[in-house]
Amino acid sequence: MRRKTDKDTEEIRELKGDRKMIQARKSRIRFRILDRIFLTYTKILLKTCKFEIENKGLFRNGIMFGFWHEDCYSMELVLDELSKSYQHICAVVTASTRGDYIEDTLRHNGGEALRIPDGMEMKTAFKQILEAVKKPELTMAIAFDGPSGPYRDAKKLLFMLANESGKEVVYAHFTYKRVFRLKKRWDNYVIPLPFARVTAQFESLGYIDRAKLSSFEEWKGEIQF
Repeated sequence: MRRKTDKDTEEIRELKGDRKMIQARKSRIRFRILDRIFLTYTKILLKTCKFEIENKGLFRNGIMFGFWHEDCYSMELVLDELSKSYQHICAVVTASTRGDYIEDTLRHNGGEALRIPDGMEMKTAFKQILEAVKKPELTMAIAFDGPSGPYRDAKKLLFMLANESGKEVVYAHFTYKRVFRLKKRWDNYVIPLPFARVTAQFESLGYIDRAKLSSFEEWKGEIQF
């Protein structure tokens, strides 16, 4: 797998969240133990699962990439394949504790995390996100339904960024065999089991002009589940 270089991470240096606070959380014994378990399990999945990507040709550098929050884990695994051919792939991840584990898994699989605060603080971070996404080669991945839902209710953020940056929107929807779903979570989070079969189908929503952005609520149902 391609290793990250200083040049790769320089583009998103300003979108790292409060690094002192994040590193303090990561230094705790409980985090280190759980993080090691998650990474070990990820390695098992990468060796035993069968991953397929349909319409892979739609993916390239310099796009906006969407997915549903329930498929976060599978997206991180797909990055392992994509990172072999593409660089500068970044995923928007919450700056809260739950984002710490996601960040380490992303890095293990060849991606990079943009640590962004939830809630009202997100508004102050929007300018920084916009500056990053305007970089021509940067591919930014965002969960359509955000970090806290509601379930499969697409938010406008990804499409606003696509409009401002002039980038095409491509997204992935998944089908599975042999997975476990956390049904008590708001997103029905999917965890592939060893020897699972995971198929990611890429689709394009094209470019988002102002007219399409203003009618977002009318056409967002076009996003296939």
